[in-house]
Parts: sequence; C-alpha cells; structure tokens
Amino acid sequence: MAPTKRVILADGSRLLREMLHRVLDKASRLEVVQELPSSDELGSAIKRFDPEWVILSRPFNPHAHAWVHSCMADHPAVRFIFLSADQNYIKMKSQVWCEEDLPDLSLQEFIHILERDLQHI
Repeated sequence: MAPTKRVILADGSRLLREMLHRVLDKASRLEVVQELPSSDELGSAIKRFDPEWVILSRPFNPHAHAWVHSCMADHPAVRFIFLSADQNYIKMKSQVWCEEDLPDLSLQEFIHILERDLQHI
C-alpha cells in the first residue's frame, strides 16, 4: 500500500476547513495533520509536520507569493493548492516555477491529485 500523504489546511473560513477536513479524512491515503485559521503559523507547521500538501484558500495575501516561493525552496517536497471558497479557482503549485490551473475538478479528481505520487506531478 502506498504511504499516506500529509496535508495542512490553512487560512480561509472555519466552515471550508472543516468541510475539507471531513472529505480528506474519508480518503484512504490522506491525513490532515494540521488545520490553521490563518497562514501566520504555516512556516512552523510545515517544519513540524513535513507535509506533502498545503491547501490554502483564496483570496490569498498578495505578498504571500514570495513567501510560498521561499518555502518551496526550503521544503521542495511541499506542494501547494490554492482554492476559492466558491470553487471557481483552483491552482496547484508543484515547484517554484510550475503552476497549473485545475478547472472543473470533481471532488474525486481533487482527491486523486492529492493521493498520487509526487514524483509524477
């Protein structure tokens, strides 16, 4: 069996984080290791839990893009997904230089992206 992927949910509304947490808990290969109401403690949470994924909701602090690049340079295995509460915007950042828009994803497709092996992204 493939290893479990660790996920940090950060920022956004408590309701959105709770819904995502419930959905991800049902996936066999995903574990939510931290849930943060803001991105203020995200750096220390990444160091503590060494996640494969960080899911942030939009709108994202415009100054945070530089922080994300710096974080990815320090922790190259971490991947970020930015999503909007209205589900009109999902962007995956898998490398400092690689961003991918993920339009019209079903929930099953979203889970599959999170579960797949990172070297294949």
